[in-house]
Amino acid sequence: MSKLERILVLVLGVFAVAILSGTVWALAIGAPARKVARKAVPDSALVSANPDAAQSVYDQIGRVRAVSQDGAVVVAHIAFPVDARDRVFMEELRGKRRNLKQASEAFFASRTSEQLDPRQESVIKAALRDELNTLLVTGSIQELYLAELTVLK
Repeated sequence: MSKLERILVLVLGVFAVAILSGTVWALAIGAPARKVARKAVPDSALVSANPDAAQSVYDQIGRVRAVSQDGAVVVAHIAFPVDARDRVFMEELRGKRRNLKQASEAFFASRTSEQLDPRQESVIKAALRDELNTLLVTGSIQELYLAELTVLK
C-alpha cells in the first residue's frame, strides 16, 4: 500500500468512527423520540393569537414508562405547546420536570389497560393534562399531545 492509500484509509476510518459515535450519542440522548414528540404537535397549535409570541414545543418530560393496575406496560411520550417567551413558566417547567414525569408515571400506573386504550386518547390526554396542571402555578398546559402511547398487555 502506498503512503497516499494509507492516508485515505486512515481518513475513512476517522469518518466512520465520527459517524458511529454521533449516531450512538443521538440515540443515547433520545433525539429521535424528541423529534417524534415535536412532530406530534400540529403546526396549528403553535400559531398564537399574538404574532409576537414565540411558540415552541415542550417535550422535556420525555418517554414515560409505567405498569398499569392490571400489569400492562404503558409507554408514552408527552409534548405540549408553550410560549417560549414566558420565562417564568419555562423556568417552572424546568424545575418541575422530574415531578411532572413522576405524576405522569403515577397517572398511567393508577389506571387499567382498558382505561388506557389508545382509542380513548382524547379522554386520556384531557385527564393527564388536568393532573399535570395541578402541579403548575405560573402557567398551565392548554393542550397536550401524546407522540407515543403504547399499552402492552
